[in-house]
Amino acid sequence: ELDEKVNELLLDQKETDELISDYEYELSRDEFKSEFSKSIHEDTQKQKIQKLKKLYHHRTKHHMIHYEWDNDMVQDFSKLGKIELKEVNYHNKTTPIIESSKRGSKSGEIKPLGVTVDDKSNNIFVADYENDRVQVFDSNGKYLYKFCDNEPGKMNRPHGIVIYGDKVYVSQFHGKRVNVYDVKGNYIDQFGNHGSESETMSHPTGLAVSHKNGDIYVCDLYRDVVFVYTNELKYKVSFGKSKLYGPKDIALTQGRIYVLDVGNPCVHIFNTDLSYSHSIVSRGSDGQVGYSYFFTLDIEGNILISDSDKHVISVFTAEGELIDEIGKGSDIFYKQYGIVIDRMNRIIVVDEK
Repeated sequence: ELDEKVNELLLDQKETDELISDYEYELSRDEFKSEFSKSIHEDTQKQKIQKLKKLYHHRTKHHMIHYEWDNDMVQDFSKLGKIELKEVNYHNKTTPIIESSKRGSKSGEIKPLGVTVDDKSNNIFVADYENDRVQVFDSNGKYLYKFCDNEPGKMNRPHGIVIYGDKVYVSQFHGKRVNVYDVKGNYIDQFGNHGSESETMSHPTGLAVSHKNGDIYVCDLYRDVVFVYTNELKYKVSFGKSKLYGPKDIALTQGRIYVLDVGNPCVHIFNTDLSYSHSIVSRGSDGQVGYSYFFTLDIEGNILISDSDKHVISVFTAEGELIDEIGKGSDIFYKQYGIVIDRMNRIIVVDEK
């Protein structure tokens, strides 16, 4: 299946070049220099296929692949404080973390909800909920810039945030829409606030984008559905009406759709044809989670839930077995919310502390 996928990707020369460009930061790493770097754009199609197969295998083995599987999830809700990256033990790996911002309304200060990372720059984008803006920090937590204060891209309680390609999608919890910007903060468009009642948003929260076709998935807290829009921002379909009672966050993998539900606390799993499969990770039972609004997935398919009741990051397998509680028995977390994993495999957490 891997060989077939790579061959399919390489049928189009332009797509091949774009794929190689997306991975250039990996190709420059020491272990690739001798084999991949200088001659890669001069290789034959067969050589490119062989090299990219090795690259796919390497990235899968080392938990770094980002092309087909969507790891950029968006987080949600309430009064947040600062981004904190701490030293935590995660599957016997040390994750370096830094405190990057104070709580407030000045530039560089935040009262945020969602957080995501730009895979290309590794910059951190924060949906600054109470300040009606997005703020951008570099990977070390240095403030870079903010957007957006003016019409037509004015924000109204930015909630979820996700980056796909060179576009930033930001859900507007009170604005009943999703705004689209480029990574520099220039307004491009908006969607979700036009059409019939069944096609329009009420209170959009978590977002995800399919790396297969660019479809945009939007949780709606009050409509109890997930909306799906095309990459041209056209309404496509909604799903989950009979199963969801307050969807807050969403994550996509190659074969599954995960939805965190707060009204019926659990993680629902849907198939890629949008049919319901099953539910895992209920609230309150032994070995499960406290009250949680935010989660993400790692490359192994594990579910990392930001559990603000228990003050831990609860790690579950794809089938719902609890395998780790990051921060348990310590004061690492106070009341954490948004969570995302960057391309260096660091866990970035928004905390009210």
